[in-house]
Amino acid sequence: GGRGGGGAGAMGWGSRGCCPGRLDLLCVLALLGGCLLPVCRTRVYTNHWAVKIAGGFPEADRIASKYGFINIGQIGALKDYYHFYHSRTIKRSVLSSRGTHSFISMEPKVEWIQQQVVKKRTKRDYDFSRAQPTYFNDPKWPSMWYMHCSDNTHPCQSDMNIEGAWKRGYTGKNIVVTILDDGIERTHPDLMQNYDALASCDVNGNDLDPMPRYDASNENKHGTRCAGEVAAAANNSHCTVGIAFNAKIGGVRMLDGDVTDMVEAKSVSFNPQHVHIYSASWGPDDDGKTVDGPAPLTRQAFENGVRMGRRGLGSVFVWASGNGGRSKDHCSCDGYTNSIYTISISSTAESGKKPWYLEECSSTLATTYSSGESYDKKIITTDLRQRCTDNHTGTSASAPMAAGIIALALEANPFLTWRDVQHVIVRTSRAGHLNANDWKTNAAGFKVSHLYGFGLMDAEAMVMEAEKWTTVPQQRVCVESKRRSVPMVRSIYKASGCSDNPNHHVNYLEHVVVRITITHPRRGDLAIYLTSPSGTRSQLLANRLFDHSMEGFKNWEFMTIHCWGERATGDWILEVYDTPSQLRNFKTPGKNSLFYRLVYSAETNDGMYFGLEVFLHLYINIILFLKILFIHERYRERGRDISRGRSRLPTGSPMWDSIPGSQPDQRQTLNHGATQVPQHHPFSCDPVL
Repeated sequence: GGRGGGGAGAMGWGSRGCCPGRLDLLCVLALLGGCLLPVCRTRVYTNHWAVKIAGGFPEADRIASKYGFINIGQIGALKDYYHFYHSRTIKRSVLSSRGTHSFISMEPKVEWIQQQVVKKRTKRDYDFSRAQPTYFNDPKWPSMWYMHCSDNTHPCQSDMNIEGAWKRGYTGKNIVVTILDDGIERTHPDLMQNYDALASCDVNGNDLDPMPRYDASNENKHGTRCAGEVAAAANNSHCTVGIAFNAKIGGVRMLDGDVTDMVEAKSVSFNPQHVHIYSASWGPDDDGKTVDGPAPLTRQAFENGVRMGRRGLGSVFVWASGNGGRSKDHCSCDGYTNSIYTISISSTAESGKKPWYLEECSSTLATTYSSGESYDKKIITTDLRQRCTDNHTGTSASAPMAAGIIALALEANPFLTWRDVQHVIVRTSRAGHLNANDWKTNAAGFKVSHLYGFGLMDAEAMVMEAEKWTTVPQQRVCVESKRRSVPMVRSIYKASGCSDNPNHHVNYLEHVVVRITITHPRRGDLAIYLTSPSGTRSQLLANRLFDHSMEGFKNWEFMTIHCWGERATGDWILEVYDTPSQLRNFKTPGKNSLFYRLVYSAETNDGMYFGLEVFLHLYINIILFLKILFIHERYRERGRDISRGRSRLPTGSPMWDSIPGSQPDQRQTLNHGATQVPQHHPFSCDPVL
C-alpha cells in the first residue's frame, strides 16, 4: 500500500540508535558497569507523534479518535502532516511507546508516523559567560554607558539590555520614528543614512524640510540631539550609535515659532500610516504653577492616532515627563504626560538615584537613563553642525531613548497595538537598582513608583515578550453616574463595573482617570489621592509651592497607572487635602458638592490576565464646584533638557517663520549649499483628523 518506508524503524515505533530497539537503557547500564559497548545517548520519547494521513482534516480526526489520540492540527505549512497527542502515554520515557494505539500504523490512510524524540539544540546567539562585548567603530561608542557596561561584567546591574535585543537580531529595521521638536539636521553624517523624508515636515515654515534654523547660540539643537539617540547610524566612524540604529528617522519642525493647537495637531497627526512612533520631549512650562494640556484639535488628533494610525494598530506617542522637580512641579498638571494615549517616560541617573529635576506623578509608565547631578554622566548623541555632544540631559534625553527601545519591540512584532506596547512595557520594566521610598506592589503583582512608574525599561525583555504577544481584544464601555453632596476631604464611591450588563461588564484595570472640577483660593495648597478597591493608593496631585492660582481645576483629568491589572469593582476612595499656606486668600472659600460619573472601557473576554483580555479605563468625573475660567494663552516649553534655563518663545519676531514668503528662510545646510527640499515627498504637514 501507500504506507512506504517498510518496517517499524521507518514508522518510528522502534527507532534505533547505536544500540538496538529497546536497549536504550542497557547502553547506559552497560557503560556504568564498565562494559566495552559503544557510547550512545539515551533517547527521550514524548507523547507526541507526527503522522502523515491522506484524506484531509476529517480523516485525520477520525483516525486520531479511533486510536485515542487528539489531533492538534496540521504541522505548519506541511500538507497532510498532523500533530497527534496521546494523553494516556508517558510524557517523557526512555522507551518508545507500545499499546493498542500502536495499531494506528496499520490504517490504510496512514502513510507515515513517528513518535517525537527530544533533541538537544544549542542556541547560536551568545553565552553571557563568554560573550564578547559589542564593538562599533563609532568613536563615542565606548563611552555610551547606558547601552553597555564598561567593566565587561554580566549581568550588568544598570543597563537596559539593549545589546541583548541587538544580539537577538533587532535593530529597528523597517520601523519609522519621528521627532516632534525644533527640526533635525538631516545632513548630519550620523542621521543622513537613516533619514526618512516621508516622516518629516516643517509645520513652522509650512514646507517639507525639517532642517533647523541656525543661530549663534545653537538654540535649535534639541531635535537633532533627540534624533541621534534613536537612530544614529552604527559603524560609520562618526560620533555615536542609536538604540535602533537601523530604524528610519524623521523630524517635524514645530517648536521654532508660535505653538498653537493647530500646530500641535498637525504635528502629532503627521503621516500616521507611515510613522510608527512619535517622540516628544516638550510640554507646558515646568514652573510649578502651570496647568495646561492639549486643546481640542490636538486631543482629537491623539484619539484619531490611536484609533486609525498604523492602519488601525494605533500610533505610539512617547512623551518626556517633565523637568520641574526643582520647582516642586507635578507632572499630573501636564495634560500630555497625563494622557492615556501617551507613554510618559521618567529619568534616572546612572546610580539609580532620583535626578534633581525629576517630577513625580502617578501617570509615569516607565523610566530610562539620563543625567543626574553635575558629577554624573550624561547622554551622548548627535549635535548641530555635524558634531556630537556628551551633554544631553533631562527627561528630554529619556523619551527618545524609550522610543528607540519601542522601535526594537515593534520590529520583533509589527502587529503590536498602541495598548499592546503599554502592556509589554508594564510587564517587562523592572525596579532593579532604582532608588525610591515609595515602591509598592499592587494587587496584580506589579511593582510601581510615582518616580519611575513600573521601572527601568528592558529592551531584551521587551523584544522577547513582543515575539510571543497576543493582541488584546477590542474595548467595551461602561458608564455609571451618581450625584452627592459631601463635607469635603474624603468620599467613597462604590463601583460595579456594569456587572449587571453582560455586554459592558469589566473586570480589570489599565488606566484610571479622575476628572475634577474644583474652585479654591490657592490651587497649590491642594493634594489629591485615589485608593482603589484593592487598596492601592495613588497620589494624583501634590502641593505645589509656586502655584498661587485661584482658578482651580475645570474638568481636569488626573491619571494613574498604579492600579494596572487590579479588579475594577468595589469601593474607590477619593481624598482631597487642603494645606493652607501663608499666601492664601481666605476671602474665597472652596466648594464641597460632588458629582461622580464613572466610565469604563473594557475588553471583550472577561476574566483573563490583568486586562490583557479584559481592558479597562476607569473615569471618575468629580465636580466639586463649577466655575467659568478665563481662556488664557497657552505656551509650550521649548524642550525638556536641563542644559539651559526654562523655555521661552524665541527672541525677536518669530511670526515670519510661520508665514511663507514674509522673510527669507534663515535655515541653511552646512557644507551643502542652500537647503534642498526633497521633491519626492507626497505629503503635506496637514493633519489627518
